[in-house]
Amino acid sequence: MLFTKLFMLTCLQADPVLLDRTEAFVNKDLILTSDVSHFRRTLPLRAQLDPMFAGSTISARGSSATQGEVTAFLIDDSMISQTFPVSNSEVESEINNIQINNKIGRTQLKATLKEQGYEFSDYYDLIKSSLSKKSLIDREIRSRVFISDDDVKNYFYNHQVAKSGVGNYSYKIQIIRATVANYKSAAGAKETLQRASQAIRAGEVFSEIAKRFSDDPSATTGGELGVFTEDEMNPQIRSQVMKLKIGETSEVLGDEKSSFFIIRLADLKTGQEEKLEKSKEEIRNQLMVTEFQHQIQLWIERKRADSYIYIAK
Repeated sequence: MLFTKLFMLTCLQADPVLLDRTEAFVNKDLILTSDVSHFRRTLPLRAQLDPMFAGSTISARGSSATQGEVTAFLIDDSMISQTFPVSNSEVESEINNIQINNKIGRTQLKATLKEQGYEFSDYYDLIKSSLSKKSLIDREIRSRVFISDDDVKNYFYNHQVAKSGVGNYSYKIQIIRATVANYKSAAGAKETLQRASQAIRAGEVFSEIAKRFSDDPSATTGGELGVFTEDEMNPQIRSQVMKLKIGETSEVLGDEKSSFFIIRLADLKTGQEEKLEKSKEEIRNQLMVTEFQHQIQLWIERKRADSYIYIAK
């Protein structure tokens, strides 16, 4: 069978010698056992040059990665290279820029690679692959990755503070309310809040929606109720607030007898804000790496669905 064909060299008066084996097809590209071996041999060099290597599963696995894991990584590499092709002149230009920035010539570069156990062709191929991946990041990934201050706070409070067990929690809350008595029916009040909820999901600013839809006295200030400890909150509101992350809003809550409302956790304080300030950039960078990997994985999953991939058994 073509997909599992073995390439063999038959020498005179000798047994056949296995040279290579097909591990996978990715559209028009072939991945061979020698490619997997080459990956393992150049792993340290890839760690220096591959912009998508840091934080990846294969990076964490390193030399202990299985044949299947390396093949899967090379399949992803192939899809990226096919989608974002790089010309030889672009590779040459990139290497020339690297040489200029490091004030070394081609001969010295080759000698340095040789000392580290690599061929110039290893370096060339990885530069080419890295340029494809940079194109993917610049065109498809970067615009999808944004870490807000609320994301940083949520990570800090839910991971670092929560694990320490230290902190006096207080919650800044906003509300949009539709009081049933102000409408002809409970259905009318609820329908108003559903329209408000749709506007929130569409990305409109909560405070502006509160001014437009809410009949709570806080509407004029964008629905700001104030800052409360757990003990100070209404039990119905407290049970919902405890489910929210900073910046999140609840579904439409309430009942037909009194009112319907939507609440938003605008902020959270624990008395650990000085520690947050010192660590927020480190947290942001950590979250950026995680989100980059997440968005890359989503892109790869979409691309895999549109590609012809065969993996040899």
